[in-house]
Amino acid sequence: MNWGITGHTWAVSQLQHSLQVGTDAQAYLISGVAGIGKALLALRLAQALNCEGSPGEPCLTCRDCKRIERGSHPDVRIAGMTSQAVGLKPDEAARQKELKIATVRAWQHDIALRPYEARRRVFILHDAERLNEEASNAMLKTLEEPPSYATLILVANSTDLLPTIVSRCRVLRLRPLPRRQVQAALVAREVVEAEAAMLAAWSGGRIGWAFGMLDRPDEIARRDEQIAALLALHQGESGAGMRWAEQRAKEYRGGEQELVFAWLELWQGWWRDVLLTAAGCPEGVVNIDRRRELEQSAAQHPLPNAFSFATRIGQAAQQLRENGNPQLVLESLVLHRP
Repeated sequence: MNWGITGHTWAVSQLQHSLQVGTDAQAYLISGVAGIGKALLALRLAQALNCEGSPGEPCLTCRDCKRIERGSHPDVRIAGMTSQAVGLKPDEAARQKELKIATVRAWQHDIALRPYEARRRVFILHDAERLNEEASNAMLKTLEEPPSYATLILVANSTDLLPTIVSRCRVLRLRPLPRRQVQAALVAREVVEAEAAMLAAWSGGRIGWAFGMLDRPDEIARRDEQIAALLALHQGESGAGMRWAEQRAKEYRGGEQELVFAWLELWQGWWRDVLLTAAGCPEGVVNIDRRRELEQSAAQHPLPNAFSFATRIGQAAQQLRENGNPQLVLESLVLHRP
C-alpha cells in the first residue's frame, strides 16, 4: 500500500493525497543522499500519474505501469548524467561532471510534444544538482511556464540548485530510514540475518544502497579491503602512509575525486565508531563486523585524540573541495594519524 516502496511513507502519502484531490504540482524536486530511494519514488510518481487504474495509486501491474518500470513508455522520459554519457568513450564519460545545456534542450524539445497515449507526459531529470549555469537558466525557463499536460520531476542528491529553480518546485527531502527498517526489508528479501544487520548498519539508512549491494558482492569485499588498508596505516611505517597518500592524490588528479572522498568518508566513519565505542554507545556503530578491533582502538586512543583525527579528516575533505593541493592535503592527514 506504500507504492511498493520501503519507508518514506510521509512522502508517498503526501503525493497520493495531492493526486486524489487534484492538487498535484507540475514540478517536483526530490532530494536526498545517494541511494536513499529518490529514483524509485520518482518512477512511482510517474506510474501514479498514468496508471490505468485509480489515480494516486499505481497498480504496478497494468500495461502503462509495466512499461514505465521498464523505461519504455513513450510519454515518460528520463535523463541525467547516464543518458548524457551515452555514446561517449569510457574515459570521456568519466570526465563528465556537469549536466549540460544540450541535455536540457533535448528535454525542452520533448516537453513541447503533447502526450502520445498517456494522461500526462512525465519528465524525470536525475543529477539535477549538477546542472551547470547555462543549463540551470534553461531549466528555469521551462519551470516558469510548463505545459499543462506535463509533470517535471527533478532528482538531486542535494538542494544545491538555483534558489529560483527550487522555489518553482514542490520539494520532497527524503531522510535516511531507521536501521531496523532497512534490516527488516533485507530479511524480507531472504538475506540471512547477520548479513542483513551488517548491510543495514553500513547503509546509513540508504535503502537503495543496501538493495544495490546485494547484486554487488565485489563491492562488499572491496569495502572490507579498504577498511583493512586504513587500519594498516595506523600500524605501519610512515613510508606506507606516504605511498597511500600519493596513490589517492593521483586518483584525485585523474578525475576520480568521488573515490577519494569515499576513502575519507570510510576513514572518518571508522573513527566515529571508535568514539561511540569509547563512549559506551555500541548501538550506533556502523562497522559492526569489527567490534573487537573497535574496542582495541578505543582502549588505545584517548577520546580527545580520536575526536581530533576524525575532525581532521573532515577538514581534509573540505580542503579538497576548496581546491587544495591533493598531495599536500592527504600527506598532512597521514602524518597526523594517531
